[in-house]
Amino acid sequence: MYNLIVYGSLINKKELKNEGISLNNVELVKVYGFKRVFNQEPSYRFVNSVNRAVLNIEEEKASWFNAIVIKNLSDKYFETLNKRERGYFQMLLDDDCVKTYSNTSISNCVVYKGKLENRDNKIMPNLDYLEICLEGVESFGKEFIHDFIRTTFKNSKKGWISIN
Repeated sequence: MYNLIVYGSLINKKELKNEGISLNNVELVKVYGFKRVFNQEPSYRFVNSVNRAVLNIEEEKASWFNAIVIKNLSDKYFETLNKRERGYFQMLLDDDCVKTYSNTSISNCVVYKGKLENRDNKIMPNLDYLEICLEGVESFGKEFIHDFIRTTFKNSKKGWISIN
């Protein structure tokens, strides 16, 4: 069994419920060594606009982002999730990358990282998708939403800037 790091729309409790995930298996975490960015072409949330990017992560040693971890998922669940996340690949994280908000390490964590061929640094956030994410993070409290906003980036003419 593995633990799944979720950093985008699955942070939303409604989305979790639709996936059959119990909130009893969810914990707030920080993931170190990665940056969360809006630079991924969608796999199924298609919009004919420059505002079509969904979230992705990129390795960056000095960065971190907040997320939730869904604990003890079966291999069968990952088979289903792989279909939903077809624009991403599974990546096993180093044991020291994931810490709870109380600074406890969590091991056996898997995250989905965008496939290189689906990245585009010129597109902007899909606004409906962003709203789903923000609604989700708001339900976990002020500190969590503050961390989400300061660790989530979008494209600008000058490079990556925070979404706030």
